[in-house]
Amino acid sequence: MRAVCVPTKLTWIMIKFSKYPRLTFFLLNLSAAILILFIGGYLVLVCLDNYTSHGKYISVPAFQMLSPEEAGKVAASHQLRVTVVDSLYDETAEPGVVLEQYPLNGAHVKANRMIQLITNAHTPEKVPFPQLNNAPYRQSLQTLRAKGFRAGKISYAPSEFKNLVLSLQYKGKDILPGTLLRKGAVIDLVLGDGGGHNMVATPRLQGMQLSQALMNLKENYLNTGEIIPDGSIKGNNTSMAVVYLQQPDPEIHPKIKAGTYVKLYITLNNEKIQALDTLLIVTQ
Repeated sequence: MRAVCVPTKLTWIMIKFSKYPRLTFFLLNLSAAILILFIGGYLVLVCLDNYTSHGKYISVPAFQMLSPEEAGKVAASHQLRVTVVDSLYDETAEPGVVLEQYPLNGAHVKANRMIQLITNAHTPEKVPFPQLNNAPYRQSLQTLRAKGFRAGKISYAPSEFKNLVLSLQYKGKDILPGTLLRKGAVIDLVLGDGGGHNMVATPRLQGMQLSQALMNLKENYLNTGEIIPDGSIKGNNTSMAVVYLQQPDPEIHPKIKAGTYVKLYITLNNEKIQALDTLLIVTQ
């Protein structure tokens, strides 16, 4: 007696599609195309992640007070590059050393990022002072930085125009547009008080590096008060210092008058900085 072969489900499908060879050919090609597309897309995403170093970053080191050559060696050891884009004159610093950098030290960047450096000129370079009277404060701040000047004290005078630049001063004297001033000169700004009701939000500076905090104060219409280092800071080694306390405190005084002097307490103590990081995470 001969055994009866019972067709399986797969066999039935094969028999069924064998009757339609064109449809079978189309479905096989469609399946192959979808599979190739899926695999190709996956490989492209993997390669793209590797190429862009997705999720990987480098913390920018501090280049302040280094020579461009020293900065180049430090940058190379961190898989970064540096370029000198400008120079200022600071009589308190050694000629040729780095005074400022962008991005700031501590910023997170991708490998091979170019870090822009501003060095200390060997002799003071003089440039014509721009016309900034009656200009908005933030625009004036950007122009001063672009021209190589430093923003100094902010003060207010009666005016119906809030935060409009009324005058700019160097060593207590008004500056006429076109006056030759050395790069790096500290320029004080007199702004309109807007009728005397000029309150600003108190920025939270705890956890910021000192250079970032100083810039933040200027951008928020505030002045830098006394800077008080703790015992972890020796000499003028403040390039990596972190603000751990400020007065006025934003928790107690969420709004303060524009032009207020903000006192900063800074540290290099890792335990203080780590405790501060934990506190900021909890309160946010």
